[in-house]
Amino acid sequence: MSEGIDYRAVLADMRARRAALDNAIAGMEAMLGESSSAGGLGTPNGGVGSQGQEIQADTFVGRNISEATAHYLRMVGRPARSTEAVTEALNRGGLVVTQPSVGTVLLRSHNRGEGEIVRVGRGIWGLAEWYPGRPRVRRRDSEEEQKEEIDEMIKDEEERTKG
Repeated sequence: MSEGIDYRAVLADMRARRAALDNAIAGMEAMLGESSSAGGLGTPNGGVGSQGQEIQADTFVGRNISEATAHYLRMVGRPARSTEAVTEALNRGGLVVTQPSVGTVLLRSHNRGEGEIVRVGRGIWGLAEWYPGRPRVRRRDSEEEQKEEIDEMIKDEEERTKG
């Protein structure tokens, strides 16, 4: 490896950008009513995880949003998933949630540097273990800053779903 270039970080960034692009394509296909090349719900094989695990009606019952999201991400594997894909999967697995609530919980946890879920891009979530070279977010001092970022994310999600 060349000195001064963190190729692992570059690769993680490239994968995150690819995941964001895949999710954008899936969203556009859904908007146009076309069959998603990603197989629906952001999973490459229609809700079946990379280990062959299928999301059942009770897969996420008894878990909170963070736990259920981590479980879902482990089931489907990489790439990282959108808030929309996570929300749809959690609802399908028996945890009744809304997209803004999922986004808020995940963003708060991420901003506090807690848990095993990291924000890979705007509205894109992955497991910290997938990005070992990625620095953890340090806890912010200002709750007002956190509230502003959450409000911005909710506004972005609402605008995205309107279109």
